[in-house]
Amino acid sequence: MIDIHSHILPGVDDGARTETEALDMLKMAVDQGVTTQVLTPHIHLGRFNNTKAELTASFVKFRDLVDSQNIPIRLLLGAELRIGPELMTLVQQDQIPWLGEYQGKKAFLLEFPRIDVPHGSDNLVRWLLQKNIQPIIVHPERNKTFINNPAKLQTFIDLGCPLQVTASSLTGKFGEEAQDMAIRLIENEQVLAIASDCHNLKGRAPDLLDGVKEAQTIIGETNSKYLVNRNPNEVVKHLHCLA
Repeated sequence: MIDIHSHILPGVDDGARTETEALDMLKMAVDQGVTTQVLTPHIHLGRFNNTKAELTASFVKFRDLVDSQNIPIRLLLGAELRIGPELMTLVQQDQIPWLGEYQGKKAFLLEFPRIDVPHGSDNLVRWLLQKNIQPIIVHPERNKTFINNPAKLQTFIDLGCPLQVTASSLTGKFGEEAQDMAIRLIENEQVLAIASDCHNLKGRAPDLLDGVKEAQTIIGETNSKYLVNRNPNEVVKHLHCLA
């Protein structure tokens, strides 16, 4: 399986704190059946002021450590970016670690706040699309505005934004509302990928297989595998390992 969303890169955000924790998280991911793990630290100016250069250096150091431990997993670097006007500057300064490509556009993971959808977000997405950049909206099923007003999410779906749901939303860890919405999105064939969005070894541990098992009860084994194999591979196959 390919997991396109994780916070395993140690010491850079609210994910893994130490190299030891990060290595243990990777071993858990391998046990779940993950063969390609994309490390997607937060870039959220004012909270996680990560730069492309800093994340690249951290990634290369960690990847070398993983290689020395003989953990059988392929690592790639991306990022999860919080929506806001700062995105325009990051694009213009080439400061976004791209996830790969989607339908001919450069792709990245786009996060909304947990509660609301900032005013003008649709115009920012339009600007990105005009720049040949495709945001992939992460965990929309955990956003209160999208839950209470699905038409708000439909605006972004209509613009062409693919969606990524969280494995633990499908298993109910984020509550019934998030679970119901995740199920509905999968049933409606509006989801590009399931990902773990793992942060630690306990409450937010790597659990991609658990989410896939839940998806299988909803849309069957073949369609579920598309969400962790074929679809994410179409994005990350354009993402080359850093030298």
